[in-house]
Amino acid sequence: MKDKLLYIKEAKIEELLSGSSSFGNNIDLVIEVYTWLFDAACGSCPSKFIGYINRIKTYQMDTKCNYKLKGNFQVTVSALGGRTMTNHNITNDMAESFLSTNPKNRISFFSKYPENYLELIEGKNKQEEVIEEIAEEKPKPVAKKRRKAKKKN
Repeated sequence: MKDKLLYIKEAKIEELLSGSSSFGNNIDLVIEVYTWLFDAACGSCPSKFIGYINRIKTYQMDTKCNYKLKGNFQVTVSALGGRTMTNHNITNDMAESFLSTNPKNRISFFSKYPENYLELIEGKNKQEEVIEEIAEEKPKPVAKKRRKAKKKN
């Protein structure tokens, strides 16, 4: 599927809208890749094809996320400064940050997740603890106050 994604990213929009490639009909290819990336595409809505192509071309994730939210859920990840997480912008790091607060209850928001998600979250929390311990060990420099000498008359 990644080879199809690369083909769409490199091809011109005009070429994708009219014609075919070694993958078959380009319109069908765009629908297939868009559905793979974003879980939904309308194959009978030609007015949306250019939007699908542009969204695929600007897609930046290098790897496919191991997590998928149920339905059209949107959740706020307070551990990441209140960012909103959807199926369109979800990353492994974002999902694990969200789950780290209450993994056993919050996993119910996901329709897809790795079997070892608890181990992944636990490993991430241990790394954060180590970073916090290292940060706490550094002594803070003490600022020296200088007193101004009183002027003699």
